[in-house]
Amino acid sequence: PKAAARYGWSIAGAKKGKGRKELFMRSPCGIGLVDSCLHCQMRAEEFFCDLPEDALREFESLKLSHLYPKGTILFLEGSTAHGVYMLCQGRVKLSTCSREGKVMIIHLAGPGEVLGLSATISQLPYEVTAETMEPCQANFVRNTDFSRFLRHHPEASLRVARQLSRNYHQAYVQVRSLGLSASAAEKLARLLLRRCEETGNMDGQSVQLKLGLTHEEIGEMIGASRETVSRLFKDFREKEILSVKGAQLIIPDTRRLESFLSV
Repeated sequence: PKAAARYGWSIAGAKKGKGRKELFMRSPCGIGLVDSCLHCQMRAEEFFCDLPEDALREFESLKLSHLYPKGTILFLEGSTAHGVYMLCQGRVKLSTCSREGKVMIIHLAGPGEVLGLSATISQLPYEVTAETMEPCQANFVRNTDFSRFLRHHPEASLRVARQLSRNYHQAYVQVRSLGLSASAAEKLARLLLRRCEETGNMDGQSVQLKLGLTHEEIGEMIGASRETVSRLFKDFREKEILSVKGAQLIIPDTRRLESFLSV
């Protein structure tokens, strides 16, 4: 309650966890702070979420849980890596920027992912900037504590290797898409197909998905201007390759998008 008063939170009630009641706090961000990994109702089968109980208990003692409003910078490209952020709720975009100010979005991170992992493990500066796209909760662990935690728990080290491998594959897919695509239309088609595979609701050959990105952000993902992306979406709608219904993007036949692929 004292913390709630200090930070402007309101007590949203108590949820019954396994053998105890778990206190939730509703923040000005619009999401509730879940401060227990052991009793979290949102635990995913990702990275640290499903570690053995003894490892989770130690992780619990090391983490600092925070809520972040939309537009918060968790860390900046080139800054010293002080630790990792385990994302519990919300989405975070990871981007890099040229000296001229041109931005490229490398990845959109979701719940269960650990941010700043490569930099923390290698003891190098953060390679990207991490910015919240919506209200988020993340658990921060200092680099020294994280290194000691990995030495004590081989299973956690295996999860680290698994996510680093996944990060490498994502980078490979993006480089291949940007480097081998013959046109901006092909780059957009590849992005949409990738989102269909990752988050789409499959119904035969028809896909409905919530993209949740502005045209400017899409441009930053495929290396194109906002104007080019807007023109491509208009062209795709006119050709009935896709349609928009509220917040949903509807792709009637993914083969129409695949026809843009040159390789």
